[in-house]
Formats: sequence, structure tokens, C-alpha cells
Amino acid sequence: MAAHRFSQRDWLDLGLAALAEAGPAGVTIEALCRRGGKTKGSFYAHFVTGEAYLTALAEHWREAYTRRLVEAADTGKQPDARLSLLDQMALRLDSRVEQGMRRLAASDIAVMRVCTQVDRERIAYLAGLHRASGRFDEKNALALARLEYAAFVGFQQIDTGAGGAGAAESYQLFLGLTGRS
Repeated sequence: MAAHRFSQRDWLDLGLAALAEAGPAGVTIEALCRRGGKTKGSFYAHFVTGEAYLTALAEHWREAYTRRLVEAADTGKQPDARLSLLDQMALRLDSRVEQGMRRLAASDIAVMRVCTQVDRERIAYLAGLHRASGRFDEKNALALARLEYAAFVGFQQIDTGAGGAGAAESYQLFLGLTGRS
């Protein structure tokens, strides 16, 4: 039986898993090849350089961790239903991937650009939903979206001492304070 030929998508999925488990050190070409049981030739058949891979990985993260969630949330009819669906999906994301991507952005300018764009996309989407709810004007919807997103990212990035369940509980309390629990 022939070995499975890795596609570009396989390399990117492998990278997200490696990023979650080992952080930026897990997404070197050598580490990825070892993890996937593949050769550097296999890697270079899909990516010209390691830098090109990291950029593609950041875009893959954007697609999987932002755009797909927005698409799924947009199936809700009312803004509050869409926000609730988005909250549920966001709380199920692997925060280790988000943490790893942000650590990777600290050392790679292209990844940093994608992270910045993702942050802006997420905030804009939240602000749009808050405006559409009819409870907030444009200025307050944007301010609330920024606060909500900062809380979401903050709970992923810092150890509050509450553990994963405690962080989710704290985030739910935050949502309740904004009238959304």
C-alpha cells in the first residue's frame, strides 16, 4: 500500500496541530517533517520557503478560526442568535492555536500582518452584529466589540488561575454584563 501523499492542506493542518502542542518551535521545517513522517522534499513540493509556509499557515488559521466561524454564525437569523452561535463556536476553539499564532507573530512580520487583519475582521464583525441588534449606536457597538474581543483574547493569553473552565465561565459572565448571556 502506498504512503499517503501530503497535500498542501495536510501540511497546514499539521502545522496548526504542531503550533498547538509545541508552539512556534513545532513549525520549523525539520519539526514538521519529523512530525508528519515526511521528507523536506515533500515539504518543498508545496512551499518554496519556510517563510512562505508560515504565511500560508497564518492564512489557513484565518480561514479555519475566523472566516468559517463567521460563515456559520451568519446562518442565524437575528443578530443575537448569530452572536450566541459565534460565542459557542469561539469558546470551542483550541486556544493553544491562538496562543501559538500570536507567539509566532512576534517573530514573523507576515504572520503579524495576518494576525492584525484577523483582529480587525473579528472586531468589525462583532461591531456589525452589535449595531444590528438595535441596542447600540455605531460608536458604542465598536467600543463593545473591542472590549469583548480584548476579553476573549485576554482569557486565551493569560493564566487567570481559573483554568479553562473558569476562563469560559468568566467570559460568560462578561457576556452577561453586556446583556448577552
